[in-house]
Amino acid sequence: MILQHRSTRSARRPLLCTAATLILTLAAGTAAANGYPYGSPTPVDGSFSCKDFDTANLLTEFTVVPPADGVIRHNDGTLDVVTIHYPSTNGFIVDWIQMVAGPNIHHVVVRNEYGGNAYSYDPPRMEDRGLRAPAAPGITVATTPPNNAAKGVSYCYSVPRVGVDGCTLGYWKVRKHHDSWPAAYNIGSPLQATFGANAFDETFLEALNYKGGPGIEGGKRILLKQAVAALLNSASDGVAYPLTTAQVVTQVTFALNSADRGLMISLASTLDAYNNQGCPLN
Repeated sequence: MILQHRSTRSARRPLLCTAATLILTLAAGTAAANGYPYGSPTPVDGSFSCKDFDTANLLTEFTVVPPADGVIRHNDGTLDVVTIHYPSTNGFIVDWIQMVAGPNIHHVVVRNEYGGNAYSYDPPRMEDRGLRAPAAPGITVATTPPNNAAKGVSYCYSVPRVGVDGCTLGYWKVRKHHDSWPAAYNIGSPLQATFGANAFDETFLEALNYKGGPGIEGGKRILLKQAVAALLNSASDGVAYPLTTAQVVTQVTFALNSADRGLMISLASTLDAYNNQGCPLN
């Protein structure tokens, strides 16, 4: 069931000083003050890949190795992205900007020898700042800057494909869209009736509002909020979702029964990307 694939090909070339990258570089030191990064990091292990459950083969994972510091442009033939890796008083930071529209970046994972931090974008974004790899165990920013220099940055992206749709969990949870829910489900549908006893004893609507969190329980919440959106997409006559309802239920139940947080986060990342393929519903 688990697919392994990883693209590590990168082409480096000198960066022309465009206005966009100049702004990004100048603003790097004030990232936190301006609301960056956009998402909170989700800790993942070093082998994490958004391709693990990509049964529809919609995703590409492009891994680049940033230098000790500086601005480097990377291109894998489809994705064109600038990575900026630099030290700060709070440890090493990664900023990035997508140079050409087209591919949709769903996740960026910043890795080092201690594991990785996965940043998710729902909806996809063209840039972010202030990303960090994990700090060494026992080291906190409050005591001393962590030795957390990034060893690699992975960009998980998809390219829009004709005939493939996916509405986000944000779409499905909004009250004005509840009339778009497929007839088999409603906001009060119990999670356990669909995903088994290892799901929480709560409703679909409650799951769509989960915030995540640490440990196995947090992993379940991160997965189930995407799983409900995936299920609704797959059951909707108006959405050309890349998975069937049976596939969604089988994969989610398998991950929940595993009690493996890493497995849950991996599947959640794939469903998140599938749920951002574009919503044809009004």
